[in-house]
Amino acid sequence: MRCQFFVALTLLFTTAGHCEVAPVAIIVPDARAWVGQRLPFFVELRARGSFGGSAIFSLPEISRSVILKLGNPVVSSREIEGDSWFVQTHEFALFSQLSGELAIPAFDVRFGSRDGFTGPVVEQQAQVPGASVEIRRPPGSDRDVYLVTTDELTIEERWDSQPGKLPVGAVVKREIVQQARQMTGMALAPPLTTVPEGVRVYSTSPELIDRTERGEFAGERRETLTYLFQQPGIFELPQMTYVWWDPTAEQLVSRTLPGATFEVAGSIGVPGTVNPAEERWTGLWLLWPLALVGLGIGIWQRRGVYASLLRFLMWLNPPERRAANRLLRACQLNEPVAAHKSWAQWRATQPVGLQLNTEFELALVALQRAVYGPTGSVAWRGAPFARAFAAQRAAILIRSEPGPPADLPALNPR
Repeated sequence: MRCQFFVALTLLFTTAGHCEVAPVAIIVPDARAWVGQRLPFFVELRARGSFGGSAIFSLPEISRSVILKLGNPVVSSREIEGDSWFVQTHEFALFSQLSGELAIPAFDVRFGSRDGFTGPVVEQQAQVPGASVEIRRPPGSDRDVYLVTTDELTIEERWDSQPGKLPVGAVVKREIVQQARQMTGMALAPPLTTVPEGVRVYSTSPELIDRTERGEFAGERRETLTYLFQQPGIFELPQMTYVWWDPTAEQLVSRTLPGATFEVAGSIGVPGTVNPAEERWTGLWLLWPLALVGLGIGIWQRRGVYASLLRFLMWLNPPERRAANRLLRACQLNEPVAAHKSWAQWRATQPVGLQLNTEFELALVALQRAVYGPTGSVAWRGAPFARAFAAQRAAILIRSEPGPPADLPALNPR
C-alpha cells in the first residue's frame, strides 16, 4: 500500500507539471509600429504529423486597418514540452491608420495534418489567439491626413494632354503611380478627387501590385483619374500632396504633384476668328468622295471588315477584362451571387493549371459559403474579395511577363 501511494503521488506531480501544447500560436516580434507602417506577425500551426493541403484563415476586419498574408509557409520540426511537433509558420502584415492600443481579435483557421508521415489527412479547426499592439502617430502629423510610413516612396504622374485650350466636353486623363518599400499597394494613399465646379472626375479601380523577392517586400499602386469638362471657363485642376513618415530619419517627407490649368472654350465663336462649326462643315465637303469610296469597299468586303471589327473590339475590351470589371462591380454592391457568377466567367478565360494564392483561396471559400451556405449567415462583404482578386490578377500578370531568351533551341520544335 505504501509503495502504491508513492507511485500515485509521483504520477500526480508528473501530470500536473505537463502543459498541454496549443495547436495554434501567434507571435508578434515587435508589438510597436508607426501609423501606416508594416507590423509583421506570425502564426504557428502545430501537428503531431506532417501537414496536408493549404491552411485557410478567416482574417478579421479592423477599422481603418488591413491584414495581409505574405509569401508561403515555412515548415519545420521542433521539440515542445519534450515532444516532437511539426510546425508550419505563416507570415502576416498589419497596416493601420489608427493610433494607440490596437487589438487584433482572435480568428479561425482550418488546416489538415496526418498521424505521422503517412495516412489520411485529418482536417482540424482551431482559433488563432488575439494580440495587442501599439500604433504610434509621428509627432507633428495631422490625424486627418492619410499617412504612409516607409523609408523609400516614389510618386510619378502622367497627363495625356498638356495644359492649354480645350473644347467643352473634352476629356483629360491623369495617371498616378506610387511605389514604396515594405508596403502593400493596398495601403498606399488614394488620390485627391476634389475638382472645381463645371468639371467631373472619374476614378478607375486602382491596380495593386505587390512583390516579394528575397525577403524584400514592395508595393505599387496605379490609378487613372479622368476629368470631363462640362462647361466653358478657366479651370485649375488641383495639385496633390503626398505625405509620408521616414522611420529611419524620423521626419515627415512630402511630395507635391503640380496641378494643371485648362481654358475651355464654348460653342460661340470669338469675333475675328473662324467659327469652328463652319470650318468643320467646309472640311466635310472635301471628305465626301473618300467616304463614298470607303463605303463601297466596306460593302464589297463586308465579311472581312466585320471579322476585323470583332477582333479589334475583342482586343480593345477582352473577355478577361469584361469579366473582371463585372466581378469588381458585384463586389462594390456586396452581391455574392453576381460575384460568384462573374468569378466563374473570369475563371473560364484563364488556363487550366491556374494557381491561386492562399489569400484568394480564403476569399473564394468565404464567397462560396455566402452563396451556398445556410440562410441567415453573416452578410458577405465584397471589399476583401476585391482586394484578394486584384492581388491574384497582379500575380498572374507578373508570371506572364516574358523571361530572358533561352540559350539553347527547343528540344522538340513545332
